Amino acid sequence: MIKEKVIGFVRVSTLKQTLSMKNQVSRIKKHTKENKLELVDIIKEEGVSGGKINRKGFDKMLEMVDNKEIDGIVCLNLSRIGRRASMTLDLINKCMDNKVFILDIQDGTDTRTAGGRMSVKMRAVIYEEDLIKIKENITETIRYKKSRGWKYNGRLAYGVYSKNGVLYEDEFEMKIVRNMKNLRSRGWTWYKIMKKLNENDIPTKENGKNGWTINQIQNVYKYHYENRSELALIR
Repeated sequence: MIKEKVIGFVRVSTLKQTLSMKNQVSRIKKHTKENKLELVDIIKEEGVSGGKINRKGFDKMLEMVDNKEIDGIVCLNLSRIGRRASMTLDLINKCMDNKVFILDIQDGTDTRTAGGRMSVKMRAVIYEEDLIKIKENITETIRYKKSRGWKYNGRLAYGVYSKNGVLYEDEFEMKIVRNMKNLRSRGWTWYKIMKKLNENDIPTKENGKNGWTINQIQNVYKYHYENRSELALIR
């Protein structure tokens, strides 16, 4: 009888959780042995949050699923793979598309069975709904903060600065912004405006060595003049 090839996946979010890591590995090895599965590898992620975007272990697992290198994935709990709904949903969909089963030791989910497939499909629906709600909440939060002139993300737009979480107009930068509008109203192209700013050594917000790009100028213009009704900056 040919054994099904599986990989184990374990993760701990802090390097101090060595006991949790050892426990996950031990239980996966025990479970695969008892169920006559060929454990070809155990992917470990130590000190990595489940929501972190850049995750080499998770990416390696997805690649193995895409390449059909394995028959299944064994984990202590599906929630250990990723706290972000999008990551777990992506994994579930890829596994189902490539006929790779998922075996969740703690809750007993096994997608080789009809009940297991139904269970994981229900999870996928829940995760997708969670994603929709998260996106709606983020959009509403941004709209609310914009209407009150509050800082609403990690990057500040050209022409404003933040003090105690409140946005204020930057006097020097706003002169440049108004100059952009003036040149644009006179028929200047985005390229010509970009060239003028760079020739006059006008720094960008990030003070980058490469100077302005057309896309940066368009974004500044859109922020201040096309979305102006949403802004309530303190002057």
